[in-house]
Amino acid sequence: MNWLAKQLGAGTSPHWFNRLLGVSKSRSAVAVEDDCVCFYIPDKSRGWILEAACREIASRLEVPTVFCGSAKALPAASAYFFCHYHFYVSALRINPWLAHENCVVWFTHPKEPDLGGSETIAALRHATVVSMSSKWRQYLIELGLDASRVKTIVGAADPTLFQSHPRGQGKIGFCTAYYARKNPDRILEIVQLVPEYQFVLLGRNWEEYSRFDELRAQANFEYRQASYAEYPAFYSELDVFISASQLEGGPIPLLESMMSNVVPVASDTGFSTDVIRHSENGFLFAAEGSSSQEIATLVRKAKVLPGDIRATVIGYSWDAYAAEHAAIFKAA
Repeated sequence: MNWLAKQLGAGTSPHWFNRLLGVSKSRSAVAVEDDCVCFYIPDKSRGWILEAACREIASRLEVPTVFCGSAKALPAASAYFFCHYHFYVSALRINPWLAHENCVVWFTHPKEPDLGGSETIAALRHATVVSMSSKWRQYLIELGLDASRVKTIVGAADPTLFQSHPRGQGKIGFCTAYYARKNPDRILEIVQLVPEYQFVLLGRNWEEYSRFDELRAQANFEYRQASYAEYPAFYSELDVFISASQLEGGPIPLLESMMSNVVPVASDTGFSTDVIRHSENGFLFAAEGSSSQEIATLVRKAKVLPGDIRATVIGYSWDAYAAEHAAIFKAA
């Protein structure tokens, strides 16, 4: 058990949350749906990748769905879905009656080391938490959540959109927006250590990286920006996909590339350890502790790895993903 779980203790609850447990279930709502799922995404977070995932789920549910962008105007529903634990905690402060409702909360990865402290843990104890990886499920259990309340549903990709292609003459690819946790220095070092192969980075905001000019100047490197509709064509150019992140919930491009029959080389964060069998359908390395030279060696191994990578992840479709969530909404 990590240090924070020891600090919190199994029964710790902040005073404000203790008061919630005794509140009435009364609420103000415009209309009551006996069988409706409400997806809550704050207006300021619209357009986020997690909203796209929510809409993939909603489009496949057999029950009515509604999207709400204001915690002060939540409609009555049979279940509420929060795509980030911060959204749930803040909505709970405004709407104490949520403590008595069927709430499902997504947990991609910790945004801060202590999840915001005991307030977050106390709130999550009254929801069903869905983690995208076994790694983060175990993390939440160690922090004090009951194992029965924490489910793992690995991410998804569209098998009709991302099609298989033969490998052999392809490039090495990265697909990520710029964030410090994406380990940009590591990406630069890998490109420098494997000069015999061409690398392409698809993403946005990389101009913010302090060493971007150095990265872009590498003879074997190309930087691109593209719409999501162009992603399948991007993956079809690759033999190997690299995820060098120090912290991940997924990443979803890992599944998209594998569904496109690309060999992954990924850090052991997020759901990489759920979908990659080391040396069989890809390669894993420690997010903390692996050297760039070690990763470069794995990239060369990945370039010649045989096998049908797509077949190993074909079950991670949006249909299957939505079906697992539908079962949780019913049982919440």
